[in-house]
Amino acid sequence: MATVFTGASANEATNGTDSQSHARGEAAAYWFVNAAFLQEIKDSNPHLWHEVHRLRTLCELEPSDLEKPQATIRELVGCLDELRDLLALQFALEESYGLISAGSDAAQRIAASLSIAEQSDAEHERQRMVRNVTDQHRCLYLQLIDLVEQAEELQYRGCDVDCLRMMTTSIERFSRDLTAHERLEAELIRLHDSRARSGGPDE
Repeated sequence: MATVFTGASANEATNGTDSQSHARGEAAAYWFVNAAFLQEIKDSNPHLWHEVHRLRTLCELEPSDLEKPQATIRELVGCLDELRDLLALQFALEESYGLISAGSDAAQRIAASLSIAEQSDAEHERQRMVRNVTDQHRCLYLQLIDLVEQAEELQYRGCDVDCLRMMTTSIERFSRDLTAHERLEAELIRLHDSRARSGGPDE
């Protein structure tokens, strides 16, 4: 059975930008970041990163790939399908153990207990980064589902060289978005590690 990622938030995906609904609910939401767990989740899923690398390699079309586009699209379908399930599991684990959203009542108690230092611009920036990360989870997952459907349609309808090139262009766009997302998460982990080393309160 395929793993399905639904996201931790019901808000619409914003592709890395704050939505209006986030702006309205910001005072009632507080995110805890467990940087150690978040990094461990990433390090313990080599199969995911293998499939990401495999997908990128498949998109580097060789002359032999262009000679048999139907066989190439079949390989892409298999890789995309596997990656969809792996990424769904990865995002679900990250939002269960690495990025945790407090309920509104808990968030109000936390907000009331925060010191002036903890309410700094730096803290607001960290909270904004976490919201962007979780928004991107949903956006990337939906983007990948769309790619799977497009590739499957080409597989069954028939795929020529032009269709194959367009498909790989779309996949490369997704790959760039995923890379940018991973960089954002790496920066989030770095910020919370630095905060822990400087003696800041745990989240």
